[in-house]
Parts: sequence; structure tokens; C-alpha cells
Amino acid sequence: MKIKLLTCLLVAGLFGLQQAAAQNYMVIEDFEDPDLITIPINNMTDGGVDNEDAFTVVDNPAPDDVNDSGQVLQYLRAHDGNPWGGFWSIPWDPLEMDEMKYTHYHVWKPRISAVRFKIEGSDDTDDMEHESIDEQTVIEGWEHMAFYYPDAVGTYPVIAVMPDFNDPVDLDENILIYIDNIILSDSPEDPTAVSAEIGELPVQLALRQNYPNPFNPSTSITFELNNPQHVTLNVYDIQGQHITTLVDGQRAAGEHHVTFNSGDLASGMYLYRLETPQRTITRAMTLIK
Repeated sequence: MKIKLLTCLLVAGLFGLQQAAAQNYMVIEDFEDPDLITIPINNMTDGGVDNEDAFTVVDNPAPDDVNDSGQVLQYLRAHDGNPWGGFWSIPWDPLEMDEMKYTHYHVWKPRISAVRFKIEGSDDTDDMEHESIDEQTVIEGWEHMAFYYPDAVGTYPVIAVMPDFNDPVDLDENILIYIDNIILSDSPEDPTAVSAEIGELPVQLALRQNYPNPFNPSTSITFELNNPQHVTLNVYDIQGQHITTLVDGQRAAGEHHVTFNSGDLASGMYLYRLETPQRTITRAMTLIK
């Protein structure tokens, strides 16, 4: 089976979305049919549990407005594994990167850590490994990660996905990470994203990245509700200690804005968590004084 070469305007709805971003892209793997996975998955040495159990195609455990696809790749990350834990694979066709210099994937993780993607060259091309353009900010929710290779030319027959590059690994127990929609494109934008410019889309349950970020001394947090419901919005330090409650009560459907003032807090990373009867979403923010 060949890599699926797609132009987004011809395949709107491929991932259950109304319209894809206006860019050319090539789906390397979307894991939608566990019996027809187009690329073999090879566990990185000592990154996950033993090879037979590290990777499994499963139902999407937490569909949301970033990734609502049906099937995803589950990665059982070993607590005593190596920082470069993940998988490498040889796609059926090598990646042609003369024109398309961005790779992408969606990731769901229970903690903040660096996310990397490696392309390995042929006889005429060099290996290249980069962290994502933007740092991970979402915990226990899907997030789009893009990687840029401005110097890539020619073909790259091997890829490697490292979704949890924490050095040292620093885990007390194994964790589950989910990966989906591995894509090559000509743009840093999420190729599967819905365009908000075409018609009015229903409001989705969402917690947006705070702005500004980093911030000092205050920042605005935006969340969206798709129906009236009880909401709590709490702030925690990176150790999980509760700092303050910003919202605790019934809120109407629609968009809501809350201001968080850091007061006497020290510089560092903090977490803010939206909890509703539907689901819980956590993001990270950085205070710099």
C-alpha cells in the first residue's frame, strides 16, 4: 500500500472534519484501519516496554476538537526507558521533501515534555532531528505538533517519532501516550484543522492557550462551552499543588474569559485545569518576573 498523497480540497472530511486547511499534504499514517496500517512500527531500543506490547492501535480515548478521528496509536512508555523512546518506521514510499518541508502529528500526553521528529536520509541526504516548532502546552488532551526542515532536500526513507523526550525520563511508573495523523506538508498549520471561515461552526468544549504567554503579572484564559454546565477552573503549580480557583459554578454555552493575576507567585511553569461533566482539560503557562 502506498502512502496516501492527498490535496486537502479534494479530501475534506477525511478525518471527520468539515474542511481541511488550504495546503498540500501527504498522509503518512492515520491508523484508521488496524488491519491495513501502511507503515510497520518498530519500538525504539529501551524506550517503551518490550516490543510486542509497546504499540497498539486503539479507539481514540479522548476525541476532541483537535483530533476526533476513530483510531490512534497507543504507546506504553516505560518508566525506566531511554529519553528517545518512541518508534521508527520505513514508510512504503520515502518522504519527498524538496517542496514539503513540514512534518506533523497529533499527540495526547499525561505530562509536559519535549516532542521530536527525525527524518533519516538516503545515500545523498543527511539525517535531521528537530523538536516541535511550538512547545507542548496541553496535558491529557490532543495537541498538534509541527516540525520544520528548511534544509531538507531529496528523499528520506526512514522516520522516527519521539513524543516524550525527557532527559532523564523521570517517571515512577509506565505511562500511556497516544499518537495520530503523521503527515508531511508544505505548511506549519495543522493539515486536518477545521477552517472557521466557512460558515458558523458549533461551539466546541475547549480550553485555549492563555494570552500573553509567558506573562507578568496577569494573563487571560479563554474557555468555550458547547452547552450550559457546571465548570471549575483551577490553577496549580508544576508539582500539582492548588494555587487558586478562578471559576466554580454554572456557566452558559459560549466563550468565557477569565483573568489570572500571579500576585506574589515565583517565576516558573503553572498549570490551569478546566473541569466539566464532559471532560477535563489541562494546559501549561509560564510566569516570568
